[in-house]
Amino acid sequence: MMVALITLVLIIALICLGMPVGFAAGVASVAGAAWLFGDILDPRVATMLARTSLDKMNDFLLLAIPFFLFAGRLMNTGGITDRLFNFVAVLTQPVRGGLGHANVLGSVFFAGMSGSATADAVGLGQIEFRAMTRAGYNHNFSAGITAASSLISPILPPSIVLVAYAVQAQVSVAALFFAAIIPGILMAGLFMGWVAYSARVYGFPAGSRVTLLAIWESLRPAFLAFMTPIIIMTGIYAGFFTPTEAAAVAALYALIITTLVYREIGLRRVLEELRGTLIDTAVIMLIIAFTSVLGVLLIRSGVPGELASFFASITDSPRVLLLLLLVLWLIVGCFMAQTPAVLILTPILMPIVQRFGINEIHFGIVMTLALTLGLLTPPVGMVLYALIRVTGLRFDQLVRASFPYIVMLLGLTVVLVLFPDISLWLPRLLGFRAAG
Repeated sequence: MMVALITLVLIIALICLGMPVGFAAGVASVAGAAWLFGDILDPRVATMLARTSLDKMNDFLLLAIPFFLFAGRLMNTGGITDRLFNFVAVLTQPVRGGLGHANVLGSVFFAGMSGSATADAVGLGQIEFRAMTRAGYNHNFSAGITAASSLISPILPPSIVLVAYAVQAQVSVAALFFAAIIPGILMAGLFMGWVAYSARVYGFPAGSRVTLLAIWESLRPAFLAFMTPIIIMTGIYAGFFTPTEAAAVAALYALIITTLVYREIGLRRVLEELRGTLIDTAVIMLIIAFTSVLGVLLIRSGVPGELASFFASITDSPRVLLLLLLVLWLIVGCFMAQTPAVLILTPILMPIVQRFGINEIHFGIVMTLALTLGLLTPPVGMVLYALIRVTGLRFDQLVRASFPYIVMLLGLTVVLVLFPDISLWLPRLLGFRAAG
């Protein structure tokens, strides 16, 4: 246990001092391995670090991450987001507060192309916020719904976080993708319900009639973009390709429609987005490599077993356990980004999940949703920091504007804990064994 204590204290201290999570995990892993073997120069230290890192990174599923990232970046810069938002804005035009609903629906559709909350907030969020404020919506409300709607991207497939969880937990990413659909739709429904309520209370702009011709004219340029999530999910379920191959297909599809069909970007911009994708992928892979070593150290130190025994002494109910873990996830989410938190916590918590008989697909969805809240909570709040540049509002103003949505998401997470079938029904219906 001493190795685990030293490692955890060190990584927490380094993160609090501002060191990136990947490097903090690397330093803590080296220190923990040196303590475990008694000498930092012991060849077993280097062997353990290299073997564990390479074994974890040598996973075919991880190829999905750069492909999905590349597809999302191309969609964000290739004119897709403008066409997408124009269509949903026309579609919701008859409803009071229509641009607020369009904000949510735009993120739902963009989630099927991006998988990243930050990409949604910076790309589509800028368009959404500008359109709402120009139409007379309150700045704080516009910023709050933009921040909240961006959280749909890490939940609905293709979610980068769910891919990371699937790698660490060794579960079906396809089952995870389908299990996330209903929770993602419920998130969107909650947000749109709040928009409808706010529209009545605060007198947001009333709706106006829209013709079928106008809907068709706005749908036509956005149609190819809408096909992206359909191609991904249909191809996976029909067995045409694996999730990793689906990511490659999505990237190729995005490349074709942005360069050859819409002709919004040229070779130079494609190379810039490819470079950005490589940098983002390198960061994620570094985190995966070092957090894998960290997980092995904690497992060898008996941390999961001790935690399992501790929780077993408190309760024998899987639901109570998940509610206790929810508190842990909320605290961790305040100080750590979503993907690193999933990569660090999953190896530690999986033995506990198996001991309590919790479905691993359901567990992944609940943990991902709970950690998503951290994107809106200080002091990290990555989405909020991204929106400072987009909205011009202060961080504290964005926190207050996001508070109602934090409460809604927390309530939804508790509901998912109490009713696992909400997330497991669809993958069970489609015949995924992992869903039980």
